[in-house]
Amino acid sequence: MNELGWAGWLAAFLLLAALISNALFLHGVPHHLSRKAMHLLAAVPIGLSPLIFHSVFYPLALTLTFLVLLAVSHQLELLPGVSQRGRWSEVGFPLAVLLCLTLWPISPWAAALPGLCVALGDGAAGLVRARVYKKPCKGLWGTAACLGICLPFSVLVTPFWIGIAGVIGFTVVEYLSGDLAPIKLDDNFSSPVAAAAIMGVSLGATAVLRGV
Repeated sequence: MNELGWAGWLAAFLLLAALISNALFLHGVPHHLSRKAMHLLAAVPIGLSPLIFHSVFYPLALTLTFLVLLAVSHQLELLPGVSQRGRWSEVGFPLAVLLCLTLWPISPWAAALPGLCVALGDGAAGLVRARVYKKPCKGLWGTAACLGICLPFSVLVTPFWIGIAGVIGFTVVEYLSGDLAPIKLDDNFSSPVAAAAIMGVSLGATAVLRGV
């Protein structure tokens, strides 16, 4: 299958993920949990992108498409199980992924890793916290789940210590930011951007040192 075909299938998959999240909400699942379904399923196109796309064009197009979709949904409440008026967090996710794609020319996996951390790590953290604390909150058990799930993906980045630094940075910022955290920033945006910044600086420094 060519890259355009893959992009079409992944776009359809993301739309299905949004509809699944919305259906869960409409059947009584609280919003802070229903939106996590979209988080977790988004890991599929994010994780596949470095494997099937040779350039950043299609990942960029997919991310922009769903950024617009969620922004429109936010205003019109088309998918209340994913994006609700007054909550920009689900819009922050694709916006952060869009910024992280700037790392693609240096390392496609470094560009994808922050998005994977949001999809799987932040998604798992939310589910664990809901299970342990019975309410939306920040807690160490969720943070431990986030780190434990994200850390194995750090080996996808070369050298692997840069991926580890990015994952640790992601986890720390995810714990410290959010509506219920000390730093009132959307963790769907702040944590992947922090991870990308750490990896971008590290990759740049490594390239400079190798050239010396």
